[in-house]
Amino acid sequence: MSDSRHLRLRMNKNRRLAFKPAEYQRRYDLVLENMKVSDLDAILIHGPENITYLTGYETPGYYGYHCLVMARGEQPILVGRRIEMMTNVPEFSWLTQTKNVEDHQAPVDITSQMIEKLGMARRRIGVEKSGWFFPVREYEALQARLPKAALVDSSGLVEAARLIKSNAEVRMIRRAVAIADTATLAGIRATQAGATEDQIAAALYKQWCEAGAEYTGLPNFIASGRRSGLCHSTWRGRKLSANDHCIFEIAASKNRYAGAVFRTATVGRVKPKLRCLSDITIEALLAVIDAIKPGAISEDVDKIGRNIIKRAGFGKHHHHRLGYSIGLNQPPDWGEGQIMSIRRGEKRALETNMTFHLVPGCLIAGEIGIVNSATVRVTKTGCEVLNSIPLKIFEN
Repeated sequence: MSDSRHLRLRMNKNRRLAFKPAEYQRRYDLVLENMKVSDLDAILIHGPENITYLTGYETPGYYGYHCLVMARGEQPILVGRRIEMMTNVPEFSWLTQTKNVEDHQAPVDITSQMIEKLGMARRRIGVEKSGWFFPVREYEALQARLPKAALVDSSGLVEAARLIKSNAEVRMIRRAVAIADTATLAGIRATQAGATEDQIAAALYKQWCEAGAEYTGLPNFIASGRRSGLCHSTWRGRKLSANDHCIFEIAASKNRYAGAVFRTATVGRVKPKLRCLSDITIEALLAVIDAIKPGAISEDVDKIGRNIIKRAGFGKHHHHRLGYSIGLNQPPDWGEGQIMSIRRGEKRALETNMTFHLVPGCLIAGEIGIVNSATVRVTKTGCEVLNSIPLKIFEN
């Protein structure tokens, strides 16, 4: 086995790749460097976004087994269910090596055999202990099959490479944001007295699909009246009346890259409390945008927005982090908050080309919920807002 830090990838020519081959080579080199720093000979990658990041491969079928075996000095091998491998590898990825798992086989047995074949059965192997798609049962089975291997927690190793986006990734996020914005405007236009949440959602989704949106890791959130005070609520048929309001937290995805926006529309008169909460969250958002720059500490940025809401007397209703990293998405989330969030206790500094969805807001259960958001990029000197939709209550 070569101990080279870099490996020239052998790539299948695929004109349908979301990015150029050089972009995937760049990503692979970053992860190899992280493996070297962690003294790992191989890593087993189960996270869907991490597999997509490195190979382009994608599928909604992650209820079935997937594992990217990445060993230093060796070409990567994707181990997974045959029906997924045979169709989606050539459609989406550059991969040249796969290993099929039949539905009657034990996937960990197949993975262990690949590790043994690569000469890694006595080496230091990273596994994603914190991953949603690597259950305890599989970890224990892997330990039993590879008793002489040192299984080391490599959670966050690939994510560390994903956190700072390339210019190509930022361009993809821009495309997603533009779709989310235009779909939200369609939903806002459909917010009329007598319309139901279902009808509003239908108008929004029609524009969403026609603009080129692909499925996101979470559904879009559309709720009106007192239902706006529910966390992560989807449409449920409520009919809007005069002086009512409807909230929209909308994301779109292009090639698994997400962008999002949160806005509010009203029917008729804007109620004073709605106006007050909207103004406060807009003030907090603008202050946070102004504070974002390379070197700013995440929890300090969070504190700036949080304090504005607190001083206005609504601090107890701001229950959540102020923002989260956004980029690659697969169910069950459209964000990358597990990689980094703008929140209390986060001591890391912001860096150029990090991307976040900023979500200052107030949630009053059973009454009202208001957020004004922005998808942003950290620039060399500050912060760029990627949304084009105005920051205001839209009055119909």
